[in-house]
Amino acid sequence: MQDPNRRSIWERLRIRRHSRGQGLVEFALVLPVLALFFMSILQFGVLFSAQVGITNAVREAVRNASAIPVANSGDAQTAANSVYARLTVVSTLTPGLLQRNVSSYSTGAVVTSATPASVPPVPQVTQVCYYSYSDATGGISIMARVRVVYNHPLFIPLISGILDGFDGNTDPANPAYRLATSEEIRVANGPLTSAGGIGGIGSPTCNL
Repeated sequence: MQDPNRRSIWERLRIRRHSRGQGLVEFALVLPVLALFFMSILQFGVLFSAQVGITNAVREAVRNASAIPVANSGDAQTAANSVYARLTVVSTLTPGLLQRNVSSYSTGAVVTSATPASVPPVPQVTQVCYYSYSDATGGISIMARVRVVYNHPLFIPLISGILDGFDGNTDPANPAYRLATSEEIRVANGPLTSAGGIGGIGSPTCNL
């Protein structure tokens, strides 16, 4: 006659081995979902960090632009070109504002042109512009506007396929998510009697 206590030990071992095998199967099923979840967090974290960096660069650039006296279209053109260069330049000695603030910054990712079909009243491209307007006193004032549009690369394949089309920037060969920030500040000019050829908000003087 078999010892009942010994049989119960073998039964317990069999149940334990079965539970262990079931746990491995369940873990194998859940692992891809967990991996996707954590990789998504990583991808969004990188994009958020880049967006913060771009915003900081734009704010610093527009403050610089607003500190340059601009009285006519020639002044505006010169100032816009200078601020744009400071914003986008890549240099080891004097890095540009985007290079200092955006990790792995690439000038090739800066959007500088838009197709006619996608251009709204204000083109969604990287620009430094000045435009004139009538202030509260009825006088002429100048506003500086800095906008950065940046195609940040996506490096996680599955997440790239999901995000790439959200911003209308689908490119299977080079998946990227379009980040954009724009800021405006009034230029610290003295009183102006005319706009000096600087157009309004719809026709500003921008960098070349």
